[in-house]
Amino acid sequence: MYEELDKKLRSLTTREREYQEQPFLSPKYKTYEIVEYEGKEVYVFSSEIPVNENIAISKQNRFAEVPMHIHTYLELNYVYSGECTQIINGETNTLTEGQICIVDTGVPHSIYPASESDIIINILIRKEYFTSSFLSRLSNQGVISNFLVNAISDTQNHNRYIIFHSEKNVNLQTLIRQLLCEYFDKSICSEEMIDCYMVLIFSELLRVFHFYTNQSNDQPYSGTKLIEILHYIEKNYKTCTLVSTATHFSFSPNYMSYFIKKGTKKTFKELIQIQRLQHSSVLLSNTNMPIYEIADETGHGNLSYFYKKFKQYYNLTPQEYREKHNRS
Repeated sequence: MYEELDKKLRSLTTREREYQEQPFLSPKYKTYEIVEYEGKEVYVFSSEIPVNENIAISKQNRFAEVPMHIHTYLELNYVYSGECTQIINGETNTLTEGQICIVDTGVPHSIYPASESDIIINILIRKEYFTSSFLSRLSNQGVISNFLVNAISDTQNHNRYIIFHSEKNVNLQTLIRQLLCEYFDKSICSEEMIDCYMVLIFSELLRVFHFYTNQSNDQPYSGTKLIEILHYIEKNYKTCTLVSTATHFSFSPNYMSYFIKKGTKKTFKELIQIQRLQHSSVLLSNTNMPIYEIADETGHGNLSYFYKKFKQYYNLTPQEYREKHNRS
């Protein structure tokens, strides 16, 4: 199976042979809208995902430059072989084999021409795909998954990208190969299989804690430190306070509050509330516990307040959420 996939990806397409002989700008660019971004013209890619589908996967054409452009959807670049050099928001980044870069909507980026040994897979994802239903299926149901998705889909901030140093993650490489095999050779239940692989891939990405983001963090504290703090909140949300969390990481409470707000665009209190609600959703989906017990279990002493916050976050009442997602 993997041998056939490898052969397919490494084989030169007709268009690649043309680019190899004489690089040129594809005629398709004449059909794209051009907008101005910070004084420069960029192409707008908006029609690459088929209508009524949420995901489109393709191999990037080698030997041809992809000029500065933005997407109306999220783009996940996976380096299947070789390397990939991009300019994202004015920063040059080179990904090596096995690494992944997720680029948010509206982020200007260009890609250098790839050599014959450089095979880059583009996975385009509509933002609507990241529904509460999708998130509830992630193995990491908490503020880390919330941070990951918000980092690339925050409607208030479209200038982000995340590079995952996933080159040593064997599970991730296997899952992506399985996804590609399913996508390029569709059969019965392929759509459901693709959805399952996407959940597994994002779950695996959540395990790759050492990642780089273009969001500035005060030195010497990196994005890794922020993930460590979020992980601590996930594990200790029932008992931790701003002061106890700050003490654990040798921060002052004021700096901890600033650091969290700067990195996540949420307050410490909001993160605790998100963790409570997301743990509540897990219990609603996977147990038959009475709702009042779930509220108490997740630190919501006031049942009316729990209902109010749950409805605000999921746009469903706890009972409606249970009826829609219950798997017990």
